Amino acid sequence: MNKPALLVIDMQKGLNEVFNFPDLVNKVNQRIDSYHQETRPVIFMQHTDSELPYGSDDWQIVSALHRSKSDRVFLKYHSDSFYETGLESYLHHQNIGTLDVCGLQTEYCIDTAIRVGHDRGFKVITTSGLNSTFDTDDLTAKQIIKHHEAIWDGSFAKVNTISD
Repeated sequence: MNKPALLVIDMQKGLNEVFNFPDLVNKVNQRIDSYHQETRPVIFMQHTDSELPYGSDDWQIVSALHRSKSDRVFLKYHSDSFYETGLESYLHHQNIGTLDVCGLQTEYCIDTAIRVGHDRGFKVITTSGLNSTFDTDDLTAKQIIKHHEAIWDGSFAKVNTISD
């Protein structure tokens, strides 16, 4: 059970003001295209809460993404992609053992998916530059991303570079 799947998290219209969003969309599309060409599963997580209300324009997955009809979409109501979403059951039924994680937001949903996925026994990989977030009062988005990628690499996931 080591079949890989791409997990694209919260790439939704209402989050399009994150650091370097157009570049992120392009890079995520390259990853999606690679998975589609190899007929590997692509899974989208779509967050729903008071800031991204179900069915609203902000809630919609960004239309520029190369989503195919065969891609799965799971709704989530928590920063944890595994919490009451059916994701883990789906992964097991599809014999998926490796999660390739990308999307939004670095310190919330991406970090949680990487740590929980690792804890649940999945091999987790991610690629540097395929996650993003917003600047905060204390740290820039670049600092947050760099910090989290350093923590993940070798502890919770393998962090690849684009050239990998």
